[in-house]
This record gives sequence, structure tokens and C-alpha cells, in this order.
Amino acid sequence: MEFKHCDEYIEDYEQPDCLRWFLLIERLPASLKFLADRMGVGSPRLFADHDGRRVRVVMASRMGDVGITPRLDVQTDYVQRVPVAALSNFNSEP
Repeated sequence: MEFKHCDEYIEDYEQPDCLRWFLLIERLPASLKFLADRMGVGSPRLFADHDGRRVRVVMASRMGDVGITPRLDVQTDYVQRVPVAALSNFNSEP
């Protein structure tokens, strides 16, 4: 599996919209993310399958990977960082 930076998925129209939207918002600079939050465009929810289990994606790193957690009810506190390519079956609902 060739590593692909998470930013590369944002403009990849073959990817699910929920993935692209999550990455777009999560990769905004902090000042713009703060403005988006103030305007009611909070962090979108993103769920995916990883190694046979459902996980929640809770962050997108400047290093190009994403943070995931098996706890579907939390918005932060990832327990593992993985490349986007290691995930599948993206959806904004669990």
C-alpha cells in the first residue's frame, strides 16, 4: 500500500463526500477552524471500517495520517494513527 497524504483525498472526486468534507474541515488552519466552529460548521462526524471493526475518525494530521478510536461516541482522543488507505466503508453515521 503506497502512502497517500490525507490532503490528497480532499480533491479526489472518486472518494466519498463524507471523507473529503471531514478532511477539508479537519485540515483547516486553527484560525479558520475556529471561525468555522463559530459559524456553526463544526467538525463533521466520520466513521469507517478498520481491521474488521467500526471506528470513528477523530483527527487528520499534518503528517498525512488520521487518528481513529473504537469508541464511536467520542469526538477526540484517538488511540491509533493510520493512513487513510487503511480505512474503508466511510460514512457520517456509525
